[in-house]
Amino acid sequence: MYIISKNKDYYDGVVGSVGMDKTIVYERYPDETNNRDLMPKEFQGSFRLDENPFLNICHIDVDNKKSKKYHYCQAFIVGFCGKLYVGWMLYYKVEPRFGYPETKVDIIYDFDIAKKYLREEYWSHKLIDDINYISSYDPINIFREINAPIFVYDTMNGNNATFIVNALLKKYEFYKVIDAFTAFNEIQMFIGGVLGTGENDIIVIDDKYKIKKHGFDKWSFRREAKTKN
Repeated sequence: MYIISKNKDYYDGVVGSVGMDKTIVYERYPDETNNRDLMPKEFQGSFRLDENPFLNICHIDVDNKKSKKYHYCQAFIVGFCGKLYVGWMLYYKVEPRFGYPETKVDIIYDFDIAKKYLREEYWSHKLIDDINYISSYDPINIFREINAPIFVYDTMNGNNATFIVNALLKKYEFYKVIDAFTAFNEIQMFIGGVLGTGENDIIVIDDKYKIKKHGFDKWSFRREAKTKN
């Protein structure tokens, strides 16, 4: 697989050990929006609780009775090669001997660990129900719609949560879930098999669909694969 990107991700170095197959091209240009009307339907709608598990995770927070270390939580969903993974960024402060306190973060994907610190119920809703729904959901239509092997739904900004196509996964420490070698090969197979129509297809995103310096238009994320003449 030939990766075209301005920034490196944690699995890029694998090409040095497995070689480069230029018949499969991954143009990894991040494309993001916080406009829900431009996101796949799963992430559209209001923030009213009990309505949409994909949106409900924005309400997840730290349970102060459980945790003395963490003071804030940010949930996110990684879409990777046909599957969904829920993760949590748990923030805490470090008091240095001199100077101002520093904010640091632990990233956790294991719900059994995360629930030790999280509020498991908000209003009449249970966190485990949303997690089970998302984890068992078949998202293949999302990947086909965005025509990319990777996306992230990041709830950092609450009501202005961001949907990022071709997100860099090192920021989310996704190597804790899938190692570099496996990630590289899964992306290559997903592009060549699921997103393509044959092993020699090249998935290339047209210039008009790439991230734009001054914003995004209504056609963000709707890309078409190049076909050979």
